[in-house]
Amino acid sequence: MTALGFIGAGHIAAAMVEGLRAADSPEDIVLSPRNAGVASKLVARFPRVTVAADNQAVVEASEIVFLAVRPDVAPEIVRALRFRADHIVVSLVALRPEGEMRALVSPARHLVRAVPLPSNARRLGPIAYFPESARARAIFARIGTPVLAADERAFHRLWSLTGLIAPYYALMESLASWAEEGGVAREAEQGYVRALFQCLSAMAQDGKLDDLARQAQTPGGINEQAIALLRASGAFGPWREALAAVNARMNRGLDDKAGG
Repeated sequence: MTALGFIGAGHIAAAMVEGLRAADSPEDIVLSPRNAGVASKLVARFPRVTVAADNQAVVEASEIVFLAVRPDVAPEIVRALRFRADHIVVSLVALRPEGEMRALVSPARHLVRAVPLPSNARRLGPIAYFPESARARAIFARIGTPVLAADERAFHRLWSLTGLIAPYYALMESLASWAEEGGVAREAEQGYVRALFQCLSAMAQDGKLDDLARQAQTPGGINEQAIALLRASGAFGPWREALAAVNARMNRGLDDKAGG
């Protein structure tokens, strides 16, 4: 039976484990002891989840190894591990490009970079990955929607979009607060904003985004008024600027290599 190993047991690793167990994924799951608190809770909640004695024991027990450690400590942690040539290694490490990670996991021949999301605990949301791997894709499909990037720069472009998760929630909170300031009860405004954005996201699955924006506007209507004011004030510009800054940070390793 295939075993899935996780080096690092933080928020994203925990979300993946929860999603995989909710999907009745058949593999055993082996966790590193790096985050003992999170690991012990996962062991207590789910069957066939164990904590290994150390990181190397995770590698030895697993066919597919997920690297879920912070980018600042990744080189030190991964360099100390001994991989087999037939390992499939899935790097969830931000800011560490494929070439760097491939050298660290040698002699393993199969390296995939991926960006799962906290929502994968509920088996929702995209999982961008690169390059193609049928086995990794099958695992991602159990907990979300796999999205293959054409190359590493395209992968970074998709990963950059996840930098807008916190701003998205902050926008929702700002809109809810605006309603509350006008006399709407907090429970009502929070519930309305959540439900509104949920239904808009659901509808976005069935059409082109620019078409949906046009269809939502009627001549002289409130949506036409609101979007005109937002565009006139350049409200969408800062969102694109934030993405550009995050993407530049993502590509720094690739640009440094190209410049060298």
